[in-house]
Amino acid sequence: MNITFDEYAVESKAVLEAVQSFIDSVDCLEKKKDSQIFIHQDGVKKSYYIRCCISADIVANKIDLDARLDPQSNDTFRDNRELLITHNTFRRMSRDADNEREFSDIIAEYNTVYSAEKPLKIWGGQHRSRAIQDAFRKKNVMRYHGFRIYFCLTKEQRSELALVSNTNIAVSNDLFDRQLEETMIGPHLREWCVGVGLLNLNEDFPDVGSRSDKITTQGARSFIVNFFKGKEKGKQVNSDKLDYNVYEPYLCKSGVVLDEEYQKLIDEKDGTLWTDAKLIEAGQAFSLLHHAQYEAIKQSKHNTKSSRTKALTPAILSSWSFVAGLLQSHPTRLKNHLAVPPSTRGAPDPLNAYEMSKFKHDQDLPTYRGIGTRSDLKERQRIAQIFLARSLTEGIPIDKSLIAKAVSTVIGLKAMSKGYV
Repeated sequence: MNITFDEYAVESKAVLEAVQSFIDSVDCLEKKKDSQIFIHQDGVKKSYYIRCCISADIVANKIDLDARLDPQSNDTFRDNRELLITHNTFRRMSRDADNEREFSDIIAEYNTVYSAEKPLKIWGGQHRSRAIQDAFRKKNVMRYHGFRIYFCLTKEQRSELALVSNTNIAVSNDLFDRQLEETMIGPHLREWCVGVGLLNLNEDFPDVGSRSDKITTQGARSFIVNFFKGKEKGKQVNSDKLDYNVYEPYLCKSGVVLDEEYQKLIDEKDGTLWTDAKLIEAGQAFSLLHHAQYEAIKQSKHNTKSSRTKALTPAILSSWSFVAGLLQSHPTRLKNHLAVPPSTRGAPDPLNAYEMSKFKHDQDLPTYRGIGTRSDLKERQRIAQIFLARSLTEGIPIDKSLIAKAVSTVIGLKAMSKGYV
């Protein structure tokens, strides 16, 4: 059969050899019919690919749904989203596959560096691929399906392919965050979270944070960025002025672009970030808080996900970390902050999630749903003041009185900053 580059593709010997290897090892309709194969090149990332049709029996045995962004590293995890096999859309897809529907434009990479027995690594069309596999294995349904097969990808090209292939409304930003992290930074953030106890060994960040009890990539980034932002601010504030400022914890952006504050921190620390002893100490203390909150709520009558994972909500996580950094120059108060708050009467959990959910200041709108439920700056400012106020005294709980005083302090400081109006 004839294999040629189209007129817009720069010829490459390595790519031509890879395509020939694919043709030799994976049967496709074009090979069977001795048809022309064209090698195309993407105009944006210059990735090479071919279009071809592959039968269901090959799909069942040659595709790999656990694609890696870094094929050379064993210390990496599945970089696609989890298969939603109970979702109604997938069930419809499965019925269509059982009824001999032919699917098209499934995105795969030909790669034999890992799991060589399954050289077609799927980046786009996981659910269609699974439906094809199931239909063949259960009912021996044999049809040809359309594929785009990519070759000789760099890590950057692979990451871009993974992002583009998954860009639709059903994919959360958490998946994009995880893929970008692995590609641009590496496994360091995940390993740091494992080290401090926020993730279990061999556990990865969730691809849909709203359905998970684990810290997200965005959450982990925000924790680290806020620690150093707070630390820098703490150097500028004397002890007698510490409680007379409105602080602004930062929430890292989520999605297809790496947050600029996180990227800046990575560049500035130049590899020393992940071994910073004070950051690790803060991470371990926060992990203890999260697990104490989780277990307390799990055993209570208010056992809801929002209460169990209260510590991981964006406003609380970022604010707690900011205060941990802020108090690095104030060791006595830092010790108080890092300690897990004791429970109060009628509230077994250290963060008092129920009282937080009921709280509303006189100036709040009727639609306000309690503190810690939103992630906007106003909410982060309030929660930072709660943690800061708690650090004044050893062993005090987060109760209704503390919450009210802290929030009133923020509102008052903001009013004073505007002067007489």
